Amino acid sequence: MVLALDRGCVLGCAVSIRSLLENADPHVPIRIHVICDGVGDTTRARLARSSQGAHPDAEMLFHDLDPGPVSGLTQSKLIPRSAYAKLLLDRLIPTSVSRLIFIDCDLLFERDAHVLWNTDLGERTVGATRNGGPEETRSHAERLHLPEPQYFNSGVLLVDLDRWRDLDVASRALGAARRFNTRLILHDQDALNVALACDWTPIDDLWNAWVILPDLDPEAPTVLHFMGAPKPWDADCDRPFVDRFYGYLDRTDFAGWRPWNPVGIGALLRRTRRRVPYLPGAVRLVRDRLSPPTP
Repeated sequence: MVLALDRGCVLGCAVSIRSLLENADPHVPIRIHVICDGVGDTTRARLARSSQGAHPDAEMLFHDLDPGPVSGLTQSKLIPRSAYAKLLLDRLIPTSVSRLIFIDCDLLFERDAHVLWNTDLGERTVGATRNGGPEETRSHAERLHLPEPQYFNSGVLLVDLDRWRDLDVASRALGAARRFNTRLILHDQDALNVALACDWTPIDDLWNAWVILPDLDPEAPTVLHFMGAPKPWDADCDRPFVDRFYGYLDRTDFAGWRPWNPVGIGALLRRTRRRVPYLPGAVRLVRDRLSPPTP
């Protein structure tokens, strides 16, 4: 299992890991690789303690994200630099690893990840869920000039890492990210869809169930994805399943934490901050629009 985080999603990472371990087969060993961007030793130690007692045979390893390969790539408040770590899996994860599951830090597992790990990829590099319905898929495919109307969500990825290395997916994805740059809307996800066009296989939507879906069965064993904003740890979050998030959080080293929100002030500040434009992105967009087109 692989996750990537910065200081803004530590709580989400703790819950993703804790829920994954509690719902995994206790007889199958799990190794978790955590790729860190600006996350210090104290926080790493708290994340390690957060997994204790959740699984009888789990190991957690930490890696640093080298910002060099992703420098200059477009970012936003919601999608930070650490999101690009998933483009560099073959460079960050040991060569002894041939298959892995990458998960975002805003997930809550209530299924056994080992079942997903054993899924047949059918000679494809990645397994993933489709990102929305036919119209949304077609829109993304046209925007990125994909050869077929197919587009996946990168919140949960089953990866044949040997094939990934052989096809040099990292270089292809980084090239796509630099080529599209400010035209990227979903950043790392867009870049991977370009690099892996027609080279992914759909997996069951229950492995990446968006909490915003109106027909989501609360009793079904799913992997809940708190995609977009607000996140469960935001003071203004009123999404479904937030109580489950805090149920798992209270079994980690962050037990008892709740967002600061006296008389609703925290929620108001969070909503206001979210509406303020992301300054580096706005400056980059204006600069690109004013620059003459490349011949």
